[in-house]
Amino acid sequence: MKPLIELFVEKLVPGGLGLARAGGEVVLVPGALPGETVLVELGENVRGARRGRVVSVPSPSPWRAEPDCPWADRCGGCDFLHARPEAAHGLKSRAALDDLAAGLGLEIELVESPRRERYRSRATLHLGRREDASAGAWAVGFHDARRRVVEFDRCLLLAPELEAMLPPLRAWAADLPAEAGPAEIGVMKDAAGPGRAIHFSPPPPPGGPGRRPAPARLSSALVKALERLPAALADHGQPEISVWFRSSAREASRRAAPGGPDRLAAAVWPRWGLTLNAAPGGFTQVNPAVNMLMVEKILELAAPLTSVKSNPTALDLYSGLGNIALPLLKSGFLVTAVEQSPDGAAAARANGRGLAGFTVIQGASEKAAADLARQGRTFDLAVLDPPRAGARDLAPALAALKPRLIIYLACHPAVLPRDLPALASLGYRARRLIALDMFPRTSHLESLVLLSNS
Repeated sequence: MKPLIELFVEKLVPGGLGLARAGGEVVLVPGALPGETVLVELGENVRGARRGRVVSVPSPSPWRAEPDCPWADRCGGCDFLHARPEAAHGLKSRAALDDLAAGLGLEIELVESPRRERYRSRATLHLGRREDASAGAWAVGFHDARRRVVEFDRCLLLAPELEAMLPPLRAWAADLPAEAGPAEIGVMKDAAGPGRAIHFSPPPPPGGPGRRPAPARLSSALVKALERLPAALADHGQPEISVWFRSSAREASRRAAPGGPDRLAAAVWPRWGLTLNAAPGGFTQVNPAVNMLMVEKILELAAPLTSVKSNPTALDLYSGLGNIALPLLKSGFLVTAVEQSPDGAAAARANGRGLAGFTVIQGASEKAAADLARQGRTFDLAVLDPPRAGARDLAPALAALKPRLIIYLACHPAVLPRDLPALASLGYRARRLIALDMFPRTSHLESLVLLSNS
């Protein structure tokens, strides 16, 4: 039996983990809150900190709540249910950004989600091996911490239209042959209408130092079985859902069977008559309501440029389907959008078709920024929304483009202390720091930083 020890939780650190100390050793404890005394089972030392598991909470925080999900201790989807809703966003934002805010001399501004439940219009499920094969070889659900598939009947993260797809998906998966999987299953609903889609793709290959495994592929048995999925959905009262798949990461998506939409609305802006569509399997923000608040906040931060110059120029890097670029265009900017994914760039072009002042470059943002700088181009505004790895090498090219304002949107706040000093060394000072609760009930958030060179 592993040793048990009573610890005092000093604070939360990024990822929503409680930080405590035992004999001078740092202990990181999931499920703990600041100021609590917790009884902890000590685990392994990982990267200089020992891990701990809460066994009981002799002295709970006033902000502690009982998880309202029966799968909370198994599923990896919601890892912040132990915090009361009214405190959760503030707690996780301070955990992720307090040190950065102190170093920058800024206050953290909070943007709350209008919904704490049923907010996800997109999710990634997993088709994985069932531990008990009595109900079939394959299970459909979320991954737990050990990458095992956890099946569930109800999920308060999912929009009801997505949750309704779970029973027919599980029934269909129960009849799959043993050689069918595994796979990732993207489920998505239209942000404004009834349309829904399911997209299958291979799971990412296992990585590691010195390992370059061959790209995974969907099995032919699974691709063949996808032809039967629309009928299985219809049998459960879920018709007109399009089914798509990508056999490998390098291949384009294809329909598995006729029926259902080939595009879904990711965002709708009635004031401009603007609808931004995405292909099934394409990237969209998971929380449409917070996405709208986020883009509105970006437009607010950029607005001073339109008051001093007619048609200021904007460069939107890692632009995706035009989620930020096209609202900027409608707000008076001339916009150049850069997106590496061919599907994302095609979606941006389609969404901006017929609109003057909008240019899409398909390619890596780092290379495009450097190319534009070599051409002598300059921009009044630069917006960057990089993937979780951040934008480590972008700062020199970005500064060469001489934007007056830079807006950095980070889906993983841990990259900001690494990336912002490079911009600071080139003359850009952080002016605003904003935490958006894109992912209620979890420890994750989006953060916005406004920088200027004046």
